[in-house]
Amino acid sequence: MNTLRRLTLSTAMLGIAIVIGATPPAACAQSPKRGGSVSLALEADVTGIDPVNITSYNDKQVGITVYDTLLEVDARGTLQPNLAERFEAAPDATSFRLHLRRGVKFHDDTPFDAAAVVEHFKRLMDPKTRYRWASDLAGIASIDATGPLEVTIRMKSPSAHFLAVLADTSGMVVSPTAVRKHGENYAANPVGTGPFVFKEWRRGSQITFVRNTAWWKGPVHLDEVVYRPMPDTDTRIASLKAGNLDIAMNAPGKDVLEAKNSKKFTVLDPGSLATTFVMLNVDKPDVSDQRVRQAMAHALDRDALNKVVNKGLLKVASTAFGTGLPPHERVEGYPKFDPARAKKLLADYGKPVKIRIATQNAPLPMLTSQAMQQMWKKVGIESEIVPFEQTALIRAANSRDFQVMLYRWQGGVDPDRNVYIFFHSKGSANRTGLNNPEMDRLLEAGRGTMDPAQRLQAYTAINNLLARELPYLFLTYFNNYSLAQTNVKGVAAIPDGLIRVGEVWKER
Repeated sequence: MNTLRRLTLSTAMLGIAIVIGATPPAACAQSPKRGGSVSLALEADVTGIDPVNITSYNDKQVGITVYDTLLEVDARGTLQPNLAERFEAAPDATSFRLHLRRGVKFHDDTPFDAAAVVEHFKRLMDPKTRYRWASDLAGIASIDATGPLEVTIRMKSPSAHFLAVLADTSGMVVSPTAVRKHGENYAANPVGTGPFVFKEWRRGSQITFVRNTAWWKGPVHLDEVVYRPMPDTDTRIASLKAGNLDIAMNAPGKDVLEAKNSKKFTVLDPGSLATTFVMLNVDKPDVSDQRVRQAMAHALDRDALNKVVNKGLLKVASTAFGTGLPPHERVEGYPKFDPARAKKLLADYGKPVKIRIATQNAPLPMLTSQAMQQMWKKVGIESEIVPFEQTALIRAANSRDFQVMLYRWQGGVDPDRNVYIFFHSKGSANRTGLNNPEMDRLLEAGRGTMDPAQRLQAYTAINNLLARELPYLFLTYFNNYSLAQTNVKGVAAIPDGLIRVGEVWKER
């Protein structure tokens, strides 16, 4: 095994420097009060409370309520110890060693230890499990318990991205005992080490968690956390204004601006790792031709679109990397708004272009799709809008059952998380069907070095290649603004946009 060295778990090692657009509320400095319930609105119901089922931002928010991750992300976007209290890595990033916290237990009172972590990863890596983010773990050659609280991971090749994986879905460690007990029904009976214990899931209505009285991080302030699926944006905001909801996630620009002016609600701005984009299935008719994809990009007036849909609150995007990641906007040649150029490309293509726009059946996605439809029509592209409920939209994306789709990705703390699984020819979430040897080479180069400058060079080249191939038409960087009642305290601004409910408390 390669010699391991201790590492300060900072994103500087990964070539990452997150800049947060907001600071945690000043109320965090107050003494937390114990008790009470906090209700949060979700854009849709979850598909299952199991890392295996996590495909969306909503799923992940519910997941971190019941599960802890091996590593965590702080308000600066820096990786920090969590269930793994320290970490060591070989200089060439081909092996890692986790030192786990002592005395941690799962909610079923079974021990969190090296054996549990190894079993967790082997479950995710089993092809029969059909884990959505399997390519995050595909580089693992072996994973072994080399001590009661020590796990050693050997990689098939250099894997500079791997530390960030441990702060994401793959790092949500489940109870192996509960998995064996519940089998196929585990997703409805989740057991982790997190701040809250699963109580009840009334599908389509609410998911309820109660305080974990033995959380290893310390006292949990709230008695209860309730998630309520509310697909309609206006319904979420109306429920918040009526006092029937404590936190409305993914608030529209007009409501964020209103809240900033009125000060009736706390505006939570975690910054951005995420993007909103039009996803093109390059195996489908018309959009399989690069000239059509270029024409679609040149036809979009993204500044006007941002003003109409987001009241200009968000930043127009030209890369897959949010405002906190170094490859952000390092791109040459992303298509600018140029209707004349769009018409010329379509004339060169020489056939009528008809597209079907799959989109979530909610006010903002529908408004965005309608605005794009009008812009494309002006250059001669006919389109039909096909609305989906969010879960069905994600299912269509995962099965590649679409031609054109309006989509959003919450982003990752390492640049690799925003591109590898989506654009590598063997990526587990390659929904566009892109198969480009140069892209594969660049993505592997980004994983193959710990040198920040070399990684930045690789991801800049990836930006330029995406600007030419256009499997995505980028729209905006996505700050997951949330609005909260003013008596909700302790919400830290973490750039992944997730709310760490274990630290939240309520002034009464």
